[in-house]
Amino acid sequence: MRRKHTPSSKEQIASRFIGERRGRAAIRPVPSVASAASKVLRPFTRQFGPGLDQLKERWPEIVGEGIARWSTPDALVRQQGHSVLVIRARGSANAVIQAEARRILERVRQFSGRQAPTRIRVVQGQLAAPSDPARQKITPVQPRSQNSEPVALDAQSRLLSALTRFDKAVKARGEE
Repeated sequence: MRRKHTPSSKEQIASRFIGERRGRAAIRPVPSVASAASKVLRPFTRQFGPGLDQLKERWPEIVGEGIARWSTPDALVRQQGHSVLVIRARGSANAVIQAEARRILERVRQFSGRQAPTRIRVVQGQLAAPSDPARQKITPVQPRSQNSEPVALDAQSRLLSALTRFDKAVKARGEE
């Protein structure tokens, strides 16, 4: 059976000495820039409403998927005492957006609060390429001849390459 170790008076004195002369606590890490920026920008968001980036992020929810495919918010400007939302539309979507202007303004007002735009101006032009990978068109991989075939990196390309080589081998046996 083992006895519990009771600290001697020398150990107690040494422990007290170390505790009194221990170094400073570790320095806290630097606060993140994002949290500092959000603290600074939060009052401005309340006062002036959300910015263009928030409108762009929520655009499909605000106007609906159909109109969002053909348009995007381009700018928020002040003209003659009115806040104007400039919308860039593709092709003839300009007419559809003008027809839906009242509904779009109501939805933007619900999203933005009291500092919402009071007018809409539609500009016809090209939209930026979609950044969403799901919206981008996927082109199928075309099989190449066995001699000039590059090394396939993804699983689908490797499988397609192996099946193509297998097909050629079976056809070559049938011809012999």
